[in-house]
Amino acid sequence: MKRPRLAAAALVTFLSLTGCSLLDKVQAAPAPTPAATTATDEATAEPTPSSESKIGSVKDSGDIPDPCTLLSDAEVKQLTGREISQRDEDGASPGDAARFCQWQQPSGQLAVFLSRTTPSDYEVQIDGATEVDGLGEKAFTLAGHLYVLYGTVQVDVYSRGDSDDENAAKEKDVVNVLLPKI
Repeated sequence: MKRPRLAAAALVTFLSLTGCSLLDKVQAAPAPTPAATTATDEATAEPTPSSESKIGSVKDSGDIPDPCTLLSDAEVKQLTGREISQRDEDGASPGDAARFCQWQQPSGQLAVFLSRTTPSDYEVQIDGATEVDGLGEKAFTLAGHLYVLYGTVQVDVYSRGDSDDENAAKEKDVVNVLLPKI
């Protein structure tokens, strides 16, 4: 995994440039292991340390983050107004070009898909869609999904369980929470 090495290298460089004597104490932290999720721990699950301590953005390059680490279960419940019965993770590896997470809810669902794209590929997908202003570089809705172009990341958010207008509003709220974390 390149991020811990990059972060360690950046820290070593920073410490050496600032003249700190802590250089001898710098050690690589072990990579966090993903927590198993069950219906009983859904209510208390928080983002993994990797999402909280991420340095920099992957907006234009880098590994697509695991969406399950970008939203805590508490955030999902707050954003959707629904409890969580199960979280479905993609099982993908760092470096995969597409990632997803789905939060199953007794009366609905929230799904977040992240993938690498180019502006020209993104444009091809807009045919028949309705533009949405104020999100990322470009955004549109199509078939109940909200698609947002953020640098070279395509964010696809799908919420169901309410009226179409309420679902669309919740999808926008989710995107507003996600973009600063990507």
